Amino acid sequence: MGEDIVTSFRVNEDLWKKARVHAIKNDTTMKEILETLLKVELKENIAVKRLNKEGESED
Repeated sequence: MGEDIVTSFRVNEDLWKKARVHAIKNDTTMKEILETLLKVELKENIAVKRLNKEGESED
């Protein structure tokens, strides 16, 4: 895999705290969690499918 980059983004504070606690309890890092989630999303397109489905139900 390529080099790491440094980035920033905004996220809900409570969600971030829960994720950090989850990482600590599972002896992992936020970096590892985020990279895993990104890989799953890129492979399965889960978020896009969910957003499209939610958009359809608003009609």
